[in-house]
Amino acid sequence: MTDEHAERGGFPPIRTWHEPNLRNPGGGAEYGDMISELRDFLDGVAAAAPDTATTVELTEDLRRWADRLADAAVPERRQIFARRLDLPGRGQTMSPNFIPIAGDHLSVEGTVTFGRYFLGGGGAVHGGAIPLLFDEVLGRLANSGDRAPSRTAYLHTDFRSITPVGEELAVRGWFVSEQGRKRVLRAEITFGDTLCAEAEGLFVALRADQP
Repeated sequence: MTDEHAERGGFPPIRTWHEPNLRNPGGGAEYGDMISELRDFLDGVAAAAPDTATTVELTEDLRRWADRLADAAVPERRQIFARRLDLPGRGQTMSPNFIPIAGDHLSVEGTVTFGRYFLGGGGAVHGGAIPLLFDEVLGRLANSGDRAPSRTAYLHTDFRSITPVGEELAVRGWFVSEQGRKRVLRAEITFGDTLCAEAEGLFVALRADQP
């Protein structure tokens, strides 16, 4: 990964995961910066026990921000959120911040650090956040290369041990098989030598008449 991409938290120049001329709905580098700050804010909210005055001030600030964005609302096909393929999580805050390191149309390896926002309790990542990461990574991989778009048919997750919050974890995803419209993929999350969770997903390519 180049220093430039590492600083921006963006995808490295790996074919099918990032193309230099990849079309995106706009927003520029500034949009990525805004999403990064929003991630930090959500982690801060999760970690804080603010006093009443701070809570009131933040509530008023958030209301003003929402009002400021209201006039910029666009139809789904024109939105930027979750459609910036050059940014971690496609430029949205719902998915954990997965950073690919190496990959092609058959496999991908990368890292993820779950922030405080994803805490389930006892220092462990919330169980619902782990399948969310798997679906994001395997979905991107299932649709990589020249493949037709697909949707998740099922995603089976096995929790093997505690997945810690605030630690850099290794993520690996790979194709198992592809037959007709069906694509079977697997993935795993590890912390050092410990297998935290693994998953198998079935993705089905969309027909021409399906959105």
